[in-house]
Amino acid sequence: MPENNDIIHLDKVVMSFDKTDASVTVTYNLNFFARMYILAFGTRYLESSFMDIFSKYENAKIEEVGYDTVKISLKDVSRISDDYYLHDSRDLDTIVHSMEVIYPNGQTKTVNDVRATPSIFYQQI
Repeated sequence: MPENNDIIHLDKVVMSFDKTDASVTVTYNLNFFARMYILAFGTRYLESSFMDIFSKYENAKIEEVGYDTVKISLKDVSRISDDYYLHDSRDLDTIVHSMEVIYPNGQTKTVNDVRATPSIFYQQI
């Protein structure tokens, strides 16, 4: 998906981490014609676009696609080092208006207009 895509716009990405895995919820908007196409033929045609966005993750799986949200599970995205889990930044190949990271302890961090996930670390609980 090109960064200046007129068809789909990523409003918000929420990533929550649990040990080495992450859950992602993407909120998006479609242009009028794309929305009509999806209403007629279903959301399964959007799956490849979202898999392209998260292509830097080897174990990405789409769990659910709705008309304005998609839920994705990411397995083994962090590694253990001493008492911490480390998550390296990965390029998303598109601009995300707002990205919220939810740490296992409930703390959140929000960044705006990003093209990559942030590099983060969190303590083992």
